[in-house]
Amino acid sequence: MIEILQQQLEYISNERTWWQLIWKTIPSKFKPENYYTDLWNVEFLHTINIKFKFWQQQLQEEEIYLNKYQHFVQDWIGKLRQPTERDSTDLRRIYLDNANVVGITCVQAANSDFSQEFKYFDVVIIDEVSKCTPPELLIPGLKGKKLVMVGDHRQLPPMLDTKTLEEVSQEIGSTNTELQLLQESLFKIQFETADDSIKRMLNIQYRMHPIIMGAINQFYDSQLECGILEPDINRAHNLPSEIIQPDKHLIWVKMPGENEFQEESRGTSFFNIPEIDAIERLCQKFESNWASRVANGEPKKEIAVITFYGAQLRKIDERLQSKDFPSLQITTGTVDRFQGMERPVVIVSMVRNNSKKDVGFAKKPERVNVAFSPAKELLVIVGCHSLFTQQRGQIGSMYSNISNIVRLHGGFIDVSRLFC
Repeated sequence: MIEILQQQLEYISNERTWWQLIWKTIPSKFKPENYYTDLWNVEFLHTINIKFKFWQQQLQEEEIYLNKYQHFVQDWIGKLRQPTERDSTDLRRIYLDNANVVGITCVQAANSDFSQEFKYFDVVIIDEVSKCTPPELLIPGLKGKKLVMVGDHRQLPPMLDTKTLEEVSQEIGSTNTELQLLQESLFKIQFETADDSIKRMLNIQYRMHPIIMGAINQFYDSQLECGILEPDINRAHNLPSEIIQPDKHLIWVKMPGENEFQEESRGTSFFNIPEIDAIERLCQKFESNWASRVANGEPKKEIAVITFYGAQLRKIDERLQSKDFPSLQITTGTVDRFQGMERPVVIVSMVRNNSKKDVGFAKKPERVNVAFSPAKELLVIVGCHSLFTQQRGQIGSMYSNISNIVRLHGGFIDVSRLFC
């Protein structure tokens, strides 16, 4: 009898130990808010029993749910991997019905399928709106309960050809009146006539070093502010040489006005070989400076070479072959086609250099703004300083302001120094 009692006590003791050990493993968030320190309290055990039955029921419901949707998920994956034509249509419809934001170009908005699928939007936001023609603006704009236009009204109007509007007008013989219809963007007209309550100018820029910003701030009534923290570090060009010091971010390579440095014409366009020589020499210096960085695993230095004339661009492309500059990523283009882009280093070829005092296409403030504003770390202007700064009226004032910023920061370089 005593032996039986001892066995029962031992059993009870083991059961208590098991229960206490299990209780310790249960996370606090699953334990009853008020529980007894005595885990063998009858009322407490009754509460646990009721909860245990509820937990069992929850577990069964979750197992049923998982079993139910397990095949659905597998079927969905199968449709995504190898969709039939009907599956593709259904999946596309499901995706579009649940999309809160749709990104599309203005031209694509005129597509018949898009028009049928999307009747209207709560808000339509059009970016780079200065480059849009009126039809391009109106098609997506009509789909919005609210229209938000984002762009720069101080830059160029829409481009209708790979050449500048002036080159096109000269070729087809259009009048100044006809050309004027294309010289201002619809956005500029709308912005300048809109009530102050519905327009805002974002005047804190995060692209360029403040010295470069100084050259274009006149186009924005000197309202621009630099939002870059530590610009001397975060916008360092890291191309130091005997020509361009680390603290120089705005350079004007001065071309003489003598005959051998003057422009040449080809049809309605112009080119300037001495400027191309100077640009090639600059790129050679950048290449020799940056080559060691590429060898150590850094990416190529991105450089844009921009000009005002198609003839000059073609000759620049012939000269600046990528094989000769393996450490540089050189992009070329006309000013008009470079709108909206940006590069760490920008070289601008001004081209015009003549005794007639004609600066050609570079007289338009919007075009000069587009030419100079893509630069983030270093802007190099290559051109005849005296020709541009001695213009009369607004044009001369515009270039004199730029010249003053260059002079203030010691950025003038005579072209002869490049070939020493």
